[in-house]
Amino acid sequence: MLRSASAFLSFALCLLSLTTATGQSRPGRNQSAGQKFSAGIAPFSLLLPSGKVNIKGEWAYSDNKSLALFIAVPRPTTVPGFLAGDLDLSESSKTTTNRFTSFGAILEQRFYLGHNAPRGLYLAPYARYNSFTVARTTFEDQYETVVKGSIGGFGLGASAGMQIRLGDFLTLDATVVGVDFKWMDGALTYSSDNPDNDLVAFRDRVQNAVNGIPIIGSKLSADIDGNTVKVHTPGLLMPGYRFNLTLNYLF
Repeated sequence: MLRSASAFLSFALCLLSLTTATGQSRPGRNQSAGQKFSAGIAPFSLLLPSGKVNIKGEWAYSDNKSLALFIAVPRPTTVPGFLAGDLDLSESSKTTTNRFTSFGAILEQRFYLGHNAPRGLYLAPYARYNSFTVARTTFEDQYETVVKGSIGGFGLGASAGMQIRLGDFLTLDATVVGVDFKWMDGALTYSSDNPDNDLVAFRDRVQNAVNGIPIIGSKLSADIDGNTVKVHTPGLLMPGYRFNLTLNYLF
């Protein structure tokens, strides 16, 4: 995951240097209007249990091009319901900790079809990095089982959307469709405070539980690692779809 983050940063710096040179050599109508920059927030990310808050910045460096950066700021929420049950070793256990966070960054090179950036219809290739972290503690027969782990990766994709004017200084930006492919990997660690814990039997219970995780469960492998059981995810090429809605202030 560190290599993926480094690759994203290298891509971002390269793209930023290219767009800076282009913007300086080809000023457009948008720059004469004086509203080259915007900052925004995705309101639905504040309401949904997504483990994050999405914020956005955009720089229109010519009349039909801009560079947009989306950052998913981690915000602790509960582990999604479709996943939580597949992490637990027993249906009768009681959950005492249930924490989920997400971090992400998306860098878009936008091409505005109406030559009025940052407003109008646009097409945008992009690079992205995502990381998801879970921490879940369950209580059964007087003993605790702790699950901690993360999965993350780097991807490339393309999107289409529209940014409409709401006033002199506000816009509503809708990424209507975004499709990408990400290379993801990670690990989960299971531990128990039971002093008589049979690690072999514990590993078998973990393997049986994670087999039910949607899409990747059959590819997960549980192994004993000291006094814990670690579940490794192989590198996976995962398709993704994104929709995003942000309210932005122009300046």
